[in-house]
Amino acid sequence: MDFNYILQILLSGFIIGIIFFQTAIAAPIVFSYLKKDQSRIFIRSVFPKIFTILLCIGIIMIFLNFYFDVNNNIQHSVGFTTFLLPLICFLMVPATNEATDSNNIKRFKILHTLSVILTMIVLIINIIWPFYIN
Repeated sequence: MDFNYILQILLSGFIIGIIFFQTAIAAPIVFSYLKKDQSRIFIRSVFPKIFTILLCIGIIMIFLNFYFDVNNNIQHSVGFTTFLLPLICFLMVPATNEATDSNNIKRFKILHTLSVILTMIVLIINIIWPFYIN
């Protein structure tokens, strides 16, 4: 295994850990133990930061692929997807917040569902890509 491959696996591990922590630990605790106005403040503060961290890791992956002259479409796709999908989620945050504030439940559900799907795609590709590299 080369150094870049190990770095890419570690970065994917960070991504997996961040997403699992948020979905399996932080979000359930927030919604179970905080009042609605408190959880709202927390969620609106945390999600943009999570998406920013994920897209920054995607940028690092892209940079490493070019720096180490990686000639593997899977690694390039993972880096680009890990950058692009959290960026889209980050850009959707204001619209999602506005839908919540205006009590537009239908629009909120659509935006939230899209955000969850994009985040799950990032999670899944970062879990499976090492199994497809020889």
